Amino acid sequence: MRIRFAALFLLGAIGSAYAEGRVVETVVDPDYLASIVDDEMGPPLPRGFGAGERARWQLPATLSGSMPPMGQLHTPAEYEFNDGLLMRWGSFNSLITEMAVAITTIEAEAKLFLVVGNASQQNSASATLSGAGADLSRVEFVQAPTDSVWMRDYGPRFIEDQFQRAIVDHAYNRPRPRDNAIPAALAGLWGDTRYEIGLTHGGGNFHLFDDGDAFMTRLINDENPGLSDQEIADRYVAYQNLGLTLVPAFPQSFDSTQHIDMWMLPVARKTVILSRYPQSAGSPHTITENLSTDLANSGYQVLRTDGWQASGSHYTYTNSVILNRLVLMCRFNGYESENAAALAVFQQAFPNHVIAQVDCSTIIHSAGAIHCIVMHVPAVGVLFRDGLE
Repeated sequence: MRIRFAALFLLGAIGSAYAEGRVVETVVDPDYLASIVDDEMGPPLPRGFGAGERARWQLPATLSGSMPPMGQLHTPAEYEFNDGLLMRWGSFNSLITEMAVAITTIEAEAKLFLVVGNASQQNSASATLSGAGADLSRVEFVQAPTDSVWMRDYGPRFIEDQFQRAIVDHAYNRPRPRDNAIPAALAGLWGDTRYEIGLTHGGGNFHLFDDGDAFMTRLINDENPGLSDQEIADRYVAYQNLGLTLVPAFPQSFDSTQHIDMWMLPVARKTVILSRYPQSAGSPHTITENLSTDLANSGYQVLRTDGWQASGSHYTYTNSVILNRLVLMCRFNGYESENAAALAVFQQAFPNHVIAQVDCSTIIHSAGAIHCIVMHVPAVGVLFRDGLE
């Protein structure tokens, strides 16, 4: 049993900053957001394979990994206390600006760690964020080359190792070498020990709870064919002290990523939001209904929001972001009744949080939403505490 330190001095500060159950629909002038342009050449790479990428991609041989951590381990859940969120500037800049303003002006105890390609791009991002009303004193820029915006999939997975923050790294399941190098770059910059888990993986195909329950789809089997279920599970025990449950993946025709974060969101210990699909959706309906039943039988409270496919895109509300007492929730233009129904579920799930609705109408067509473009940077040691209830 690891010792957890209670940062009681934070409770009053955080609690006083929030109006219980408050909902924020717009944090930035829509006209200003519409004026923001991306600053990289060409269209953004999708979360799935871009043009020509699948032909260039070959699964690596079975990876052995580095020596795993040897001490007490805890992998923080996203709903536990975080120092901030790690994101990348360059594409979907309007969306990132909307999120950045909410992060830096609503959530009083967290930072935005923003990856930029060079000093010129940092200056451009600073000007854009400042003009939108972001608090730049709470933005920490990291200059490093990258290929895409999908930080959840290639970014570092943080653990608490002997009361110190450390990184567990995987081989990114896309032919994007600069993205794949980001965990090592951050480990060097921040002085975090880095462990290589020896798996080909996309980080959005992973969710966990603070009691050690973890979930992935069987995409992990397809991408690591040399390893058995038990060998994959053993790596999550060794490197992250987690008990892994594997569930079927959605067909690629419905969700090209096959990632579990497109239909699951941990809320708190033994509480989860799952997407709900009509019977006509086929296996997405069957997969989520079966898991809902299994989780309920295991003592989970299971809340449901609608998910659906339209014009080839998978719409979902579970691809939202929890940051301490702030929840960034997806909303979609043209789906007002669905937005309202999902908001009611989120208000039930997060009664003591501020919920900021973020427009995901554009990014959803690239096979992802806002959870896909962030990685949580947890607080550890004396700042670490259980949940935020």
